[in-house]
Amino acid sequence: MSFRFLIVDDSELVRQGLRTVLQANPSWEVCGEAADGSSGVEMLKTLRPDVVILDFQMPGLNGLETARRMSAVAPEVPIVMFTQHASSELEQHAREVGIRSVVSKTNAFRMVGIIETLLEEKQINSVNGIRAN
Repeated sequence: MSFRFLIVDDSELVRQGLRTVLQANPSWEVCGEAADGSSGVEMLKTLRPDVVILDFQMPGLNGLETARRMSAVAPEVPIVMFTQHASSELEQHAREVGIRSVVSKTNAFRMVGIIETLLEEKQINSVNGIRAN
């Protein structure tokens, strides 16, 4: 089974690095990339990825508002915030808008473990007919 990812980050370098890390897994595919929140929301609507990886600080919509809009459109798609501003306070606000996890950009490989867990939950829920939140 193949899994599709949408990366939303204003840094081309970060998007490139994430793409490299994600596509090291042969069953993972980056289906889209956006440099801002508004574009990310629109891409979510058309691409329907399995997971969204989202930055916090971007031009226009920040990551929290982007996640709020994404959750309204596709609540079943898990969102992971990948940010240099990770903190317990940000994590609390992130959970309130539907973000499943906040990962520091200094710990990119932790991201892989979190994604694997989210995808396992998603598979189990789809087998059991449960809609993921």
